[in-house]
Amino acid sequence: MSLREKLTKLIPKEREVILRSGGRVRYLNLGRISQSVALILAVGAIGWSAYATGRFVSHDTVLSDRNAVIENLRGENETLAANLSDARRKAEIQELSLTATQRTTVDLSANNQDLQFQIAGLESRLRAATEQRQQLALSYLGAVEAHAQAGTEKEVLAVREGALEADLADQGQRLAELAAERTRLGEQVARAQRDTQRLQEEIGTLDYARVDLINRLDDSNQRLQNVLADKRRVDTERAELGTQVVELSDRLESIETAQIDIVSRLGEQAGESGDALKRTLEIAGLDADQLLGRLTRAGVDDGIGIGGPLLALEEMPGSNLTNQIATVGQRIDDFQRLQDLMERLPLAAPLDEYHLTSGYGRRIDPFTKGYALHGGIDLASRRRAPVHVTSPGVVTFVGWKGGFGKIVEVDHGLGIRTRYAHLSNIYVKRGQKLEYREKVGQIGSTGRSSGEHLHYEVIVDGRSQDPASFIKAGQYVFKN
Repeated sequence: MSLREKLTKLIPKEREVILRSGGRVRYLNLGRISQSVALILAVGAIGWSAYATGRFVSHDTVLSDRNAVIENLRGENETLAANLSDARRKAEIQELSLTATQRTTVDLSANNQDLQFQIAGLESRLRAATEQRQQLALSYLGAVEAHAQAGTEKEVLAVREGALEADLADQGQRLAELAAERTRLGEQVARAQRDTQRLQEEIGTLDYARVDLINRLDDSNQRLQNVLADKRRVDTERAELGTQVVELSDRLESIETAQIDIVSRLGEQAGESGDALKRTLEIAGLDADQLLGRLTRAGVDDGIGIGGPLLALEEMPGSNLTNQIATVGQRIDDFQRLQDLMERLPLAAPLDEYHLTSGYGRRIDPFTKGYALHGGIDLASRRRAPVHVTSPGVVTFVGWKGGFGKIVEVDHGLGIRTRYAHLSNIYVKRGQKLEYREKVGQIGSTGRSSGEHLHYEVIVDGRSQDPASFIKAGQYVFKN
């Protein structure tokens, strides 16, 4: 079946909806345009609902991603703050160490100056001792000369030499002590100079580390400022997104209300149309629910298999509309299945033009003139009028059958069969599939017949039914 045929089948040229209220029956005619508009509105409502739901879910996803970014930034901020605290603590420790080193350097410099002063004093004392020694030597020489004049020269020289040697020995010892002290002080000065150089090198290293630490602190502060700026921007965007989500939720709620109203009206129309079809089947004396069950079991409807585990439906935006659409969809499916059922029922007349000559049930037999049961209806028409099958089916019998004469029997499924008797000509054969209104033969007067006519029967579950009720129901359906 082509797409155009499916659309034509789904949207007939004209559809009549039956409205019953207060004992009155009214008919609402819906043209193809009205039905198309209703279908477009329903599809648009479903599409818009899906789009709005997708937007809402995407905004929720964006918010979740932004929250994750914010949490990451907060973690980095805390890490940077901890690193900054450690760096500041290390800087304070280094500053304290640098201060102690500087104090040590100052103390060493002071000690160095003291040593210089001591060395200068020792050198002055050494020079004074030397000058004193020279003066003593001169004084001894003068004394020798004076005593030489007064006494014997030997005695004077012996005394003076002994005193001079003792004084020289004492001065030599003092000079040795001064030299040892000077050597010790020189070693202390050299050691102090080495310590001073080492401290200066350490001070240079600490200055470089301090500059590097200050630069790192500046970088950390800049990164912290950037993170805070990003956090403020994300907070602003999050607030804007929250406002947009609220606005979208309000719009979605208003749209959902309008869509629910439209879908509800469509569901009511589908339900009313389905009820009208069920009442039509009641006119024909048929049980709609029973026939629909047979249609499903026979597997000839257009449904598909569905199933799965039962899962609770959580409430979320658009759930009311989704539930309403599901309900309306079920009503439309039920109405579509009823339409499919109506297409398979013999609700049409087998002749294009006719008049009823004998009804169904008890009547006076035309030959015996006594009461007899008539299992169908007799329809008269023009000579050799074509006889049409009243719904799709399969030919189960073709030929002569007792008082029926030439007869054609058709099985329409669902336990329903039709008979076309007293035919003059037959156009079909056994096992042939027939479409609706396909010719099966021509009326005649074969078999037990008093004149040219068509004997037409409808049999449901092996029991004959009044064909006039089916034709009446069909006229009601086709009229609407």
